[in-house]
Amino acid sequence: MKPVLRPINIPTAEYEALQALARECLDGCRLVAADGTVLFRPDGSGHYNALWTRDFCYMVEGAGHLMEPAEVLAAIDYLLAGQREDGVIPDRRQADGTSVYMVGGTANPIGADVPTDNAQFVIKAVAAYVGLTGDRQAFLDRRDALYRAIDSVPVSEDLLVYVDPNRAHPSYGFTDCIAKTGNELFTTLLYWEALGTLAQLCARAEYHDEAHEWYERAEHAARRMGDFWDESEGMFYAASQDCHQIDLWGSLYAAVIRAASKTQTARVAEYFRQWWDECVYEGHVRHLRAGEYWQRLLIDVAPDTYQNGGYWATPSGWLIQTIGLEDNLAARRLVTTLLEEFTAYGVHEWISPQERRLPGYVASIAKVLGAVQPSRKLEPLSD
Repeated sequence: MKPVLRPINIPTAEYEALQALARECLDGCRLVAADGTVLFRPDGSGHYNALWTRDFCYMVEGAGHLMEPAEVLAAIDYLLAGQREDGVIPDRRQADGTSVYMVGGTANPIGADVPTDNAQFVIKAVAAYVGLTGDRQAFLDRRDALYRAIDSVPVSEDLLVYVDPNRAHPSYGFTDCIAKTGNELFTTLLYWEALGTLAQLCARAEYHDEAHEWYERAEHAARRMGDFWDESEGMFYAASQDCHQIDLWGSLYAAVIRAASKTQTARVAEYFRQWWDECVYEGHVRHLRAGEYWQRLLIDVAPDTYQNGGYWATPSGWLIQTIGLEDNLAARRLVTTLLEEFTAYGVHEWISPQERRLPGYVASIAKVLGAVQPSRKLEPLSD
């Protein structure tokens, strides 16, 4: 696998300001489970009052250097302890030890089955931990559980993640109210990334036969990735059946993890330059271009709110890295805009011109922090 797009350089003062905001959010999200494990909730307000697999992964990937390694590994093990016999990783685990596999409340789950992203996220979390600590044994001790997890993901013969339109259910958790069906882009990207990650972890531990197997599967998955590409728009579709719409987040993520070619990445960056005001507000990114809404929902989500038109900072780091390839100044301006928003109003899950929702949302700041690195040679941009 090619390395992901590199972080962009920003002034040290801006980096330290983002890091301070991340520390504040991380401090606010801590929750001690009944067994003494420190859980990292998605937000500091307690609205999401459990350890969510994908949010935790984003924290470790973007702000793991601000977390205690022992607590990170203990939280990973807390999630793995909830793994089902069929390999499924919980969507979240509560402080009392309850594992919740479906999205939504335990009494009223959303969709017909579990989301298709948690296996990939727990693999990515382990890889992020190993990258931070160099503790390869942590992977080796858990690799059987990770192998069972990735094998639980529903895929087509082409190894594209598949959601049956007749049994619609969540795919990527940041669109878990949306009924994307057929081959689904975002969790396919995560699946391809997770396969390559397993291959790299095995290779570094000199488990060469296993590494070869995972590389082979990753290459197989990559062969049909182009099915999601819309040449006329220069972007990727969200899904092959329901919600066959241009996916802003997925297109950016494909660029960042290098699932997109150099030409495709340049087209994605150009799309955002052309449609900036319809895609970005105060540095935050919509799922779909303004004026567009998801064609099929699992539950009602009002237009221009939450996952159906709200603007999120979680993908903003991917936008920074993507546009930073060709326009470093524009990427730096985006960082400055985000920092000004966070400083003035706080770090939220999503915002719109009318409202800001759920303060202290850790993924928002962690994914931005992970997209940048400090440089003492740079000064803040002047107005």
